[in-house]
Amino acid sequence: MKVGVIGVGAVGAATVLSLIERGGMCREIVLVDRTPERANGVATDMRYATPLSPTVDVRAGDYQALSDAALVILTAGVNERAGGATDRSDPQGRLRLLDTNAGGSTPRSCRRWLRWRRGRC
Repeated sequence: MKVGVIGVGAVGAATVLSLIERGGMCREIVLVDRTPERANGVATDMRYATPLSPTVDVRAGDYQALSDAALVILTAGVNERAGGATDRSDPQGRLRLLDTNAGGSTPRSCRRWLRWRRGRC
């Protein structure tokens, strides 16, 4: 099974590592980020973890590489900022962050992938 991960920040990298550690869940993981160099760097770092599951191929790619993926995980989004509207002392702050990520300010990489998936690119 081929899995794609869009957004390879802290959450995306943790997601990829978890997929690798589970071993046998997927045979190929493709990483896509708005900064291709970052996707390449994280893919290289994660390949060091593949001896834990030698059947997994981790590589950076673009949206075209996700065309035959069985699962695409979107981890791209607006970061949480301490002391701001999403401060942990404010229980509603994380909900506002969810609204921001799902609303009109969805990261361009996610919108581009969704348009491409619908055939509009």
